[in-house]
Amino acid sequence: MNMITDGKGTGYRARVDNSNRLLVRSFSETIQHSVSHNEGQAYQIIGEATLSSGTTTALHIKNISSTKDLIITYLRHQIIDQSGGTAFPNVSNYYRISLGRIYDSEGTEVTPVNLNTNSANSAEVTVYNDDPSLTGTANEIDRWYTKAEGDMNTFNKEGSIILGQNGTLELSYIGDQTSGTIYTRLSFIMMDKHGVN
Repeated sequence: MNMITDGKGTGYRARVDNSNRLLVRSFSETIQHSVSHNEGQAYQIIGEATLSSGTTTALHIKNISSTKDLIITYLRHQIIDQSGGTAFPNVSNYYRISLGRIYDSEGTEVTPVNLNTNSANSAEVTVYNDDPSLTGTANEIDRWYTKAEGDMNTFNKEGSIILGQNGTLELSYIGDQTSGTIYTRLSFIMMDKHGVN
């Protein structure tokens, strides 16, 4: 094999084979790990709400950053101790992920946790749990019908859901249960904006 140098007098060299291929060593890492490790911009938030018949929102999040996109990577939800409604599973009780509605009132404001303990960054978001009142139209992007009490469902979105400035996402439960608790976990990263047409 031949060697090439960097041309700057540092003595750094790279090996090239007889097919002009550069010998390299590489490794891969998830986008979540890379953003957390290198930028300190990976976060997680837990929401919960007491079930009542109709729509119960466990978590509502809004991106308030003018320079970063909020990128959803993972969601989880679970229903505990539900009662008073139709036995699971049925078409009337389901978990819904939707975009577009705006926070109006009530609920409890909560703060996402930075997953890199070396980072002092805070997510530029507003988040409410405990069934906040929302206005506007819910643009549903996914739903899942609950199979049983305590059943946990996960959604690995792998960064496909992106909230630009003032973009919102809500995690809600639609059903006829009159008591019980919905628990939700949301993982996300914040990344510098890129142009989109």
